Amino acid sequence: MDAQDLRKLLEQANDKLSIFASPETLNKYTFNSQEFFDLISDFLSDEEKLKLFDYPHFRKFDSWIKSEIIKLISDENILLQIMNNDSIIDGFTSSQVVDIIIKMDDAGKQQLLNKQDFIEKYQIPNYGLEYIISTLTEKSKTEILMDKDLITDKLHLTDFQILALVGKLPSEDAKDKLIELYQFENYEKADILKTCSDRHKLETLLKDNSFHKFDITDILQTLDNKSLSEFLAEHKEFFYEKRILPYEIVHNLDNEQQKEFVSNLENINLTVTEKKEILATLKPEVKESIDISNFTEEYKLALSIQTEESSGRVVLDLERNLEDYRGLDNLMYINPENFTEEQRAKFIKLCDICPNMDVVSFLNETVPFTSSATEYKEAEEWISSIIDNLSPTYSKAQKMAVIDNAIGKKVSYSPDYDTEVFNSSDCRALWKIISSGYGVCNGISKVEQYMFNRIGIDSEIISSGSHAFLKIKDIELPLANGDVAKGNTILDPTWNLATHRFSGRPNNFCISYEHARENDIDTEGKDHNSHKNDEQLQDATLDLDEQSLRNLFTSVDLAYKNGDFPLKDLIEKSKSLDEFYANDPERNINEQFLLLSQSCPEFAKCQNSSMAILSSVLLCNKNLKFNKCVVNRVYNKTDKEKRPVLFVYINSNELGNKFYFANKDNGQFIELPQEEFTRQFECYEEDLKKANGLRPWETKEQIKEDDMSKSSGKIVAEEGQER
Repeated sequence: MDAQDLRKLLEQANDKLSIFASPETLNKYTFNSQEFFDLISDFLSDEEKLKLFDYPHFRKFDSWIKSEIIKLISDENILLQIMNNDSIIDGFTSSQVVDIIIKMDDAGKQQLLNKQDFIEKYQIPNYGLEYIISTLTEKSKTEILMDKDLITDKLHLTDFQILALVGKLPSEDAKDKLIELYQFENYEKADILKTCSDRHKLETLLKDNSFHKFDITDILQTLDNKSLSEFLAEHKEFFYEKRILPYEIVHNLDNEQQKEFVSNLENINLTVTEKKEILATLKPEVKESIDISNFTEEYKLALSIQTEESSGRVVLDLERNLEDYRGLDNLMYINPENFTEEQRAKFIKLCDICPNMDVVSFLNETVPFTSSATEYKEAEEWISSIIDNLSPTYSKAQKMAVIDNAIGKKVSYSPDYDTEVFNSSDCRALWKIISSGYGVCNGISKVEQYMFNRIGIDSEIISSGSHAFLKIKDIELPLANGDVAKGNTILDPTWNLATHRFSGRPNNFCISYEHARENDIDTEGKDHNSHKNDEQLQDATLDLDEQSLRNLFTSVDLAYKNGDFPLKDLIEKSKSLDEFYANDPERNINEQFLLLSQSCPEFAKCQNSSMAILSSVLLCNKNLKFNKCVVNRVYNKTDKEKRPVLFVYINSNELGNKFYFANKDNGQFIELPQEEFTRQFECYEEDLKKANGLRPWETKEQIKEDDMSKSSGKIVAEEGQER
């Protein structure tokens, strides 16, 4: 007998439940599981379906069979009664429990969602809980989402899951309240906002200033073309404040949206330049599909410009008429590091045509840093003045000496390094460093590497983790005995800056790895590991000896014929002044300052190098006896940019407290009374943190040479001894 026979029996029976209650009766019939479920559904009430679980043979059924029977029940109270009866649902999987819950009404679902012991007992995962919540009506879903403690602390839903639930709510008011409640990040708020009406999106963007540029463009790209066009035209000030250009939005629209936008381009209140940028950055297939018969020549030209599909940036072709790029400055993001002389000459002309373009250089071939067109031109002019004047008879070693010295004369270590106003990009942008005269180690190394590449010297920027410098590859160095040594060596342009600025002997020019590691150890025996990189530097064994180095720099007129460096003159003059004014310490100090300004008129603007010479030479003479001498940086309180100012603080028994600052306008040290100095100047927050909130003149201990000065290299006497 089969299921049809059993159905006939049930149709004739008065007590249908008794047939299901009898395993002997059921065993007489052959039927599959679906037929069995259909019979239960057709002949039993919800109350009777519940009673089935009182029978032992039903309790022994696999959980999947029991769960399918439970899903046949529609009475909410009975379903809730079952879900609270462990003896019935014991052994159910979490997915079986979730499948039953989603059949319940909102009240039943909410009751179970609030039973943490139930959720834990059946190990319902958060994605299962998310699914249950998603099946609630809007009102109930909003109510439960407003219970933040339940959602995050008990149900443990992730931000991503909460965002998905909030985004599907039809009420924009509810979305706003939940955004406020959960304090979502900007990109998360943007994801929710993209699910709202165009009107609500725009109203929110105009009143909420927290959105970043990327979030805003992402949201605007979801507008219909009419709303987008009107918003672009009517809210130019908004786009100006957010630094968003119209093309940045249109560029990422899909093909059909772009076509529709362009078809109405002439009716949109945008400038000609903005329209050209939009046309230039359209997708290639969109450009090909546009009817240009009514386009101006200017627009046709813009369409012909090749741009990167991912970014919209111009793919530069120096062979075409450079005037074609006029007005497209915002699309110009060009890396000219590997240009030929001919290409460089053309690019410099392009800098005049597109003065607001970005000129980019890369560190480690991956990290971009931008300079302006003006900075590029200034830097290249300076570079050419150095390279073009190199004697054709010079060896590579001689050329390196000239270039390393020139960089030291031109560039100073960024004096605001490690402060709250330090710009980590500007000091690493190749041409900006040269133009501004400030950089940090990896940026300065990049400058020198770039110049070396121009003259055929192979080098690599090496990092120790805390410092960067150059490894010169396969270079020939002349030795004092007439031989030539060949191999790899280390050149640290940053640690040579101060010595070159004051025409001293560079301590970090063509040294071996062993020598560089010796230089890492300070006078107290601490190893700063500034050059430690065993893997990349173990083959840097070439070390230029003392006499060979002096001979090399003499050969390019950077040292005297006897091998002495001009710094020796400065040191001797400083000593003479110290002897002459031994009994007049105040005059002694002022004469030392005057000597600094005479030997280096720009000393107030190359703060780090000046700090080094002051700390190591000028204020280090034997007759200048100080209880404390601080050479460091402060900023003028009226300067919103907090640009660094070189200052000297001295405390001595004879003079008491003395404060001096380097005036950048007249290139002189100016003395101020303590009250006036502290009224005008303040220490950087980062410097105060390092000193536990104390200013240098407020501490009792002697201040040692500042770390910034050390980064510029040690100033040494001609005899090779530290002062």
